[in-house]
Amino acid sequence: MSSNRRWLIWILALIMLVTIISITLQKNDVFRAIENPILTFLSPIQKALSTAGFSIKEKIEFIPQIFQLKEENEALKKQVAELQRYKQNLLEYQRENEDLRKLLGLKEKNLQFDLETAEVIGRDSDDWFNIILIDKGKNQGIEKDMAVITNDGLVGCIISATANTSKVMLITDERSAVSAMLQRTRDNGIVRGSINEVQKGYLEMDFLSKDANIAKGDIVISSGLGGIIPKGIVVGEIVEAQKESHQLTQYAIIKPAADLLKLEWVFVVKSEKGAAQ
Repeated sequence: MSSNRRWLIWILALIMLVTIISITLQKNDVFRAIENPILTFLSPIQKALSTAGFSIKEKIEFIPQIFQLKEENEALKKQVAELQRYKQNLLEYQRENEDLRKLLGLKEKNLQFDLETAEVIGRDSDDWFNIILIDKGKNQGIEKDMAVITNDGLVGCIISATANTSKVMLITDERSAVSAMLQRTRDNGIVRGSINEVQKGYLEMDFLSKDANIAKGDIVISSGLGGIIPKGIVVGEIVEAQKESHQLTQYAIIKPAADLLKLEWVFVVKSEKGAAQ
């Protein structure tokens, strides 16, 4: 296209524009007549451009918020983890406080005994179920053969002690033997750890008289005979009683009063107050 022709087109367009403006200024009805169709034709385009512009602006403005939200999310995760740790510590402290209150109650109920509180710090790897390790020893006046109890009943006795730790053989060990009697009838016998795998974790009471009046649910307490375990400490509850095959004696199966698999705190009976040392 030549330069002259281009100029001619621009001049004609300018003349038409001026003419249209003049007509619309002089005749408002003409302007109004073409206004609505033009606006109707352009409105979808205007709406699409407006929506696209708003969406782009919104996304651009949201980018800094994404980084801010990410930082807030990380901070909240840390707070949640910290609160969970606090919650676990609080639950542990509450449980420990409850255990210590029970032990204090036991100590107040057994004023006739000189008791030493000890924490269970381990179990013998060679005899996991029947030997525990406590955090008190000779420096706290603990010696071999002293009885060990909880708020529920007899646990066992000390079998060895170092300066600050001691080993306790539980009453469920087959080597354990405790002189005991039925609290209701005062019938005497010997309580031993069961060697029967079916009854593991339970105790057997032997040498009960053939005439002994034994009933399921009877409470067994230490008799004090033998001089190791003081008299009157609860050992457990009768769950079954049978006569021996020779019919001369009876034996009973006993469920230990103390939960020997969940021991955390115990008392060592150092002596009976007023008893000869």
